[in-house]
Amino acid sequence: MTSVRQHGGMTLIEVLVVIGLIGVLVGLLLPAVQSVRGAAYRTACQNNMKQIGTALHNFESAHGRVPPAGPGDLRTITSRSPDVLLTWMAHILPQVEQGELWSASVRACATESDATRNPPHVGYATPVKVYVCGADNRLQAPAQTPSGKMAAFTSYIGIGGSFIGPAVEVSADGRTIRAAPGVFSDLPGIRFTDVSDGTSQTIMVGERPPPATFQAGIWYTALRVEVNTGPDGVMIYGAPWLTGGGRCSAASPLFGPGRLDNPCDRNHLWSLHRGGANFLFADGSVRFLPYSAESIIPSLATSRGGEVASLPE
Repeated sequence: MTSVRQHGGMTLIEVLVVIGLIGVLVGLLLPAVQSVRGAAYRTACQNNMKQIGTALHNFESAHGRVPPAGPGDLRTITSRSPDVLLTWMAHILPQVEQGELWSASVRACATESDATRNPPHVGYATPVKVYVCGADNRLQAPAQTPSGKMAAFTSYIGIGGSFIGPAVEVSADGRTIRAAPGVFSDLPGIRFTDVSDGTSQTIMVGERPPPATFQAGIWYTALRVEVNTGPDGVMIYGAPWLTGGGRCSAASPLFGPGRLDNPCDRNHLWSLHRGGANFLFADGSVRFLPYSAESIIPSLATSRGGEVASLPE
């Protein structure tokens, strides 16, 4: 009698069961992988900000001041001084191992007062790694501005003070207000010893991703020539021109979740991390603040306002 050999194998049902189990495992692992990746991006972003903090302190030690905020509107500028034309991030290039780019920028300012013109302002379209959060791969290369120019962008923005809180100056007739100053103020720039609120109680840099329209976030110069753009190098918390009137008047909180596809979110502090954003304090430390801390940001944004804020644990 002839014997029949049995061939091993899987039935269609068994194959479908295995595929289903693999799908379940992938579904369980994916959130964990995303969580680990998000934590890595957040840590790398904190390291970037710590380097920026060290650079700012080294700059202040060498020059006796923090870089100034700059005047903000290119249409009124005829100066060729780097103090006027370039952001604080450009000024600390030597302190973040970009000395050659700084030298090229100084030479460019001497010959061209329009710091958006490249050449000679090659820095306008040169990404700097330490200014880019790893969670935002868009910024590894130059991107096109609304006017069609190619520019380099940053994930971070300096804090120039606050229009919210008791330290804000209001005129007798109530028609004009003046912000309580922050670390980044007008020329020539302040010293860290001028931060009377305490360097551990004052934020000087926060996170703010550029929108998908790239209307804001250029690191090289804060001088604006395009309508409805910015802020770039420095943001004044609660500034009326960011929150009062117009299409973005009630678009979002001043510190809260945002979306890249919402151009109005360029006007407030937020990050691509879950639940909050990193902040660089004037003492050089970096802390992750949850969005629930929005109420204390005005106090932290001022350098000489006299407010007291309790930081979350």
